[in-house]
Amino acid sequence: MKKKYFWSLCLILVLVNLLAPSKDASAQPQLQQAITSPTQLINAVNGLRVENGLPPLTVHPILNQSAQSQADYMAATGQITHARPGGITFTQQLLALGFPLAGDLSLGGFRAENILMSPGALVWNGVPPGWQDAQHMNTMLSSNFTHIGAGITQTSAGYYYAVDCAAATGSGQMQDTASAILTSVPGGADAGVSQFMIPVGVNTALPNGDVIHKVQYGQSLWSIAIEYGTTIKSIQALNGLGDDSVVYQGQELLVKKEATQPVTPTATAVATLPSTPTVVPTAPMQLPTPTFVPTVTPATAQPSTSSNSKLLVGILIFAAFIGAGVAVWLIRDPK
Repeated sequence: MKKKYFWSLCLILVLVNLLAPSKDASAQPQLQQAITSPTQLINAVNGLRVENGLPPLTVHPILNQSAQSQADYMAATGQITHARPGGITFTQQLLALGFPLAGDLSLGGFRAENILMSPGALVWNGVPPGWQDAQHMNTMLSSNFTHIGAGITQTSAGYYYAVDCAAATGSGQMQDTASAILTSVPGGADAGVSQFMIPVGVNTALPNGDVIHKVQYGQSLWSIAIEYGTTIKSIQALNGLGDDSVVYQGQELLVKKEATQPVTPTATAVATLPSTPTVVPTAPMQLPTPTFVPTVTPATAQPSTSSNSKLLVGILIFAAFIGAGVAVWLIRDPK
């Protein structure tokens, strides 16, 4: 009896194991789900930051408001645009809503926005194709930003998405120049621009093999690492930054060591190139006169004299045979 109970218990455990959902099946990654709420979109972006060794951004109600109003505006107009109603800029909108925007406000400040439209709900299987370039990735992975907001609007045409990221001032107070920006003419230089970031220019190696990059306005460790073909961790280690991912304008970073300098052309190689063309004639070329140009007649155009002679001889021989035959016939039959 004990053996029967033992084997029955084993059979029950096996069946429970087979029928129970596996951990992998019950814990599907959240990023595989269709994104239909701003919270899901923010979690997707922050998940991308964590995967790249960056801290998640803090949700800010003003950025939620600006992103949602932009999604609503795009849905109402049917356009994928960064432009704001009334021609104001993204920067002016954030300041008007009371966000303490950091950075040079005359250049737009530290803010960025990614937008897209999808016929169906966006399924985040990784970064959407339209956001995989350097500027859109910098919106999500820049270490300059501190806060995030998102907005989603659904219409019969599809879903409109907006993600707004920005950096707040350290004090949490508005900058002194904010009022001047708010009262300036709407539609300034940054109207309809997703973000302001001076493109990362790649420097060549010094004679000792070190590659130094001077951080420009809006650049981040991520954008610098991408352009130089290295990683954030490597730059942090070379510069003793620890886990600090914040860089500032004018900071000089060692991004690579023992790099190879580009090959410069040698003096001999340059000397072999003629400075001026020598084969171009200075006067018009003289064409030969017609009397020296040979004329070739195709063989099939007109029969030659030798061909005519051969034909005549053949006719005469044929006529001779006919004449001889007639003569023989007359001799044999005089009638």
